[in-house]
Amino acid sequence: MAEVKTKIKTEKKHRRSLLIQVAYFFVISLLLTGMLSLFVLDQVSDRSVQIEKEALTAHTAKLIRNNLREYRSYRWIIKYWLEHKDELDLEYDQSYKTDQKEIEFYGKYPDITINTVLESDLEKLPEEDQKMVAEIAFNHMLLEMNSIKEAFDVNFLYLVAVSDDFKTSTYLISASDGKRKRGTEKGNAYILGTTKESTPDQQEIYRNINKDEEHHIITKDNIDLYGYFEMLGEYELIIGVTFDLKSVRNEVAEGTVKYISVFVLLQVILSTTCLLLIYIYAIKPLKRVNKNINEYGETKDSENVVKQLSEIKSRNEIGDLADSFSEMVSEIDEHLEKIQSITAEKERIGAELVVATQIQADMLPRIFPPFPDVKEIDVYATMDPAKEVGGDFYDFFMVDDDHVALVVADVSGKGVPASLFMAISKSLIKSRTLLGGSTSEILYDVNNQLCEGNEAALFVTVWLAIVDIRTGEGIASNAGHEHPVLRKAGGRYEIVEYKHSMALGMIEDIRFEEHTFKVEPGDRIFSYSDGVPEATNISDELYGNERMLAALNREPEASLKQTLMNLKNDMDNFVGEATQFDDITMLVFDFYSKKDSV
Repeated sequence: MAEVKTKIKTEKKHRRSLLIQVAYFFVISLLLTGMLSLFVLDQVSDRSVQIEKEALTAHTAKLIRNNLREYRSYRWIIKYWLEHKDELDLEYDQSYKTDQKEIEFYGKYPDITINTVLESDLEKLPEEDQKMVAEIAFNHMLLEMNSIKEAFDVNFLYLVAVSDDFKTSTYLISASDGKRKRGTEKGNAYILGTTKESTPDQQEIYRNINKDEEHHIITKDNIDLYGYFEMLGEYELIIGVTFDLKSVRNEVAEGTVKYISVFVLLQVILSTTCLLLIYIYAIKPLKRVNKNINEYGETKDSENVVKQLSEIKSRNEIGDLADSFSEMVSEIDEHLEKIQSITAEKERIGAELVVATQIQADMLPRIFPPFPDVKEIDVYATMDPAKEVGGDFYDFFMVDDDHVALVVADVSGKGVPASLFMAISKSLIKSRTLLGGSTSEILYDVNNQLCEGNEAALFVTVWLAIVDIRTGEGIASNAGHEHPVLRKAGGRYEIVEYKHSMALGMIEDIRFEEHTFKVEPGDRIFSYSDGVPEATNISDELYGNERMLAALNREPEASLKQTLMNLKNDMDNFVGEATQFDDITMLVFDFYSKKDSV
């Protein structure tokens, strides 16, 4: 004992302070929180930027569609651009000349508005005036797109006509904010008629894009939208929108770093303050409590320890701990006395349960063969309770010289209540059976007796059979029990199913179904409780009827005792280390030959 105490004291010296452990926790939590917050904010911000830009590209494309469709003759106008792209006198990114053209046009045609004019009316105009309408409309649409580009900070914004083989794209309107040069070179704000080869990705999109559909291509630096406008002859009109993601992501990343830095600084200040408060209000009082506990362990001087603990005035859980330990110290002797008394009582109950187990076992027939003078039949049965005492039972007895009764039953519940109900049920069934009558009449009377005063609401499932050993004819009733198994002479074990009735002890005046049968010499009946098919292994798999039949049929000609041993061994191998949760009862009956009649 002294060596153990010395070892404990040595281990205590090597323990770290709670304050240091809490400090480690704060530091690790701070680092993890900072890194996780940085990662999450970066991911969320990056995804938010992408989602926002996807929505903005779709909105921009919608604005362009609406602006183009404000012209009732937009199809005629776009077609004219394509057919006369090299002949038009266009003004890019300003409207001085266009304003003069509008004055000239409306001077000639005061009743015509370019936005609302019909194609049929345009077809009637002279060639030079048709050209003027196309030039004015181009300038208006371009300036609108320029405004949209500037308002939404779009990188590229354009309307393109894609050839029917999707390999080339002719740019119609390409918006500009004045920062890009106008021309036909890559990166320019393209002039009308600039034709470029489509990339493989673009060709795939152009080939599969449908009406009013939009496709996004997202890269590290950009998000591109291709929005279908409509078909125009051999051309497919596409609206293109490109946003620069790199600069926005950089701004978001810088903001995220600043936010995390401030967050970490605040966390450091907060953690330091928390550690100081923890020391003052927790660690220091805990040390005093620990000191007093150690003193009590060495001296067992409860009066002195209670006095010192009462001086701890912490108005928190530590104060409660000191008060609780004071009460505990003063009550330890009383508890020790109670423990000794409880231990003695437990030993007494254990001894009584051993006796109860033996009494219950003695209630069941255990002498085999049970009817040595009756050569026509043989019976063997076993019952393994899940607890010290159980609710399953079996019984077999001669009703008269020519009839044998077989009983297998299962009481609901476990333990002592079930065992008491089992004793009552067994006695009632046997005594009533000996009075004579069919199995239905027997169970009817027993059921009514069990229902009287059954405040615990217990019930019992019963399989009762009575066999005439002269003829092999039998009658059976099944009150909510498992179906019996029959093996015909020289055959295999098979389950015999017939209509169930309700279990005994539930409702009075229940009429029970009867089933007549006949066994021939060499036939065998096997009956069992639900503890057999419902045996469970550590994987929560049920043993089941199929495994039960397979085990019985491995050695169908085995003796009665060996048959039950074979089945129990197979169940044990299946269950393995799992706990037995239910009583297991098995009964096997052999019919050898007809009794000689007198």
